[in-house]
Amino acid sequence: MSLPPQAALPFNTDSTLGALLVGGLVAAAFWGVTCAQTLIYFQHSSSDRLSLKLFVGRSRPLIFASVLDTFDSCLTSHILYWYFVKNYFNPSAIASPVWSVLIHVAITSLTDVLIRAMYARRVYQLSGHSILLTAVVVAISLLDLICGFMITVKAFKLGSFAELNTISGLMYTNFAAGFSGDLFVAVVLCYYLWRSRTGFRGTDTLVKSLVSYIITTGLLTAVDASLGMIFYIVMPNNFVFIAFYFNLAKMYINSYLALLNAREGLRENSEGGVSVHLSDLSHLPFSVSNEQSSPTLSAPMDKGFGYRMTALRLLLTVLIGRATMNTNTLQCCKSIKVVSE
Repeated sequence: MSLPPQAALPFNTDSTLGALLVGGLVAAAFWGVTCAQTLIYFQHSSSDRLSLKLFVGRSRPLIFASVLDTFDSCLTSHILYWYFVKNYFNPSAIASPVWSVLIHVAITSLTDVLIRAMYARRVYQLSGHSILLTAVVVAISLLDLICGFMITVKAFKLGSFAELNTISGLMYTNFAAGFSGDLFVAVVLCYYLWRSRTGFRGTDTLVKSLVSYIITTGLLTAVDASLGMIFYIVMPNNFVFIAFYFNLAKMYINSYLALLNAREGLRENSEGGVSVHLSDLSHLPFSVSNEQSSPTLSAPMDKGFGYRMTALRLLLTVLIGRATMNTNTLQCCKSIKVVSE
């Protein structure tokens, strides 16, 4: 006995249910990456006990962001379950937003602001305590947060996705704030890191590595936000833009964790200091002072002589906000000064 032919669905499943499914699967993969990166961070961030890392210092906002990301994944799972299982025989349900879709917007904005606040702290430190640059990051972040919560509140009063055009201005502003905030933070951090180059091959190579991490991770989040906005403008009547929005918060937290873990890897590789031959400095005159005696040396120096540089550790301390200068570092800072005319 053959089944009767089913009527065609009144909407394009590829750009609606298909977009939700793909976005949800990618978001689930990102959540797995978040868990892995968080574990790596707490295993390698310092020698402190795990209980100390969990409840003190700068780890607390990172833990809160990870909890938000997990809750965000639960919301995404509920969205998929609602449309694919609960309303399998009710295609018209796709026209109305379920509550988890609306809460997802607020959680995404909250996560974005939390991660960007940690970036704002780095901007403040690297820029020489520039209040103006930090204020710009904070202002953009607050705009993102306010728009996200306003979208959630207003959307609860809407009856269908088609009515989102009544709050399209908030949608545009929310996407634009995310894009511009990511781009601004990446540009500022890269600018001040690039200015901190010393001219030494060892330290400059590591500075370039940090810059490349910031550019790569910052551009990924900015591209995701911009694509979400573009697809919402071009195709507001399907769910392609929601697929990008599903992954926005997860890309934020993963970009920050990637930078932290990259920092830890670079620090471990430079624990003994970076060897720099004085032949690299043959174009600069310099003097070496000692607490007990003060001999003066002038370039060019013996090209076979080298010493251990600690400038990279100081740079990473400023970038990450960690004061981990050991006795050797302090002694080296006291005993070695490189000066130019």
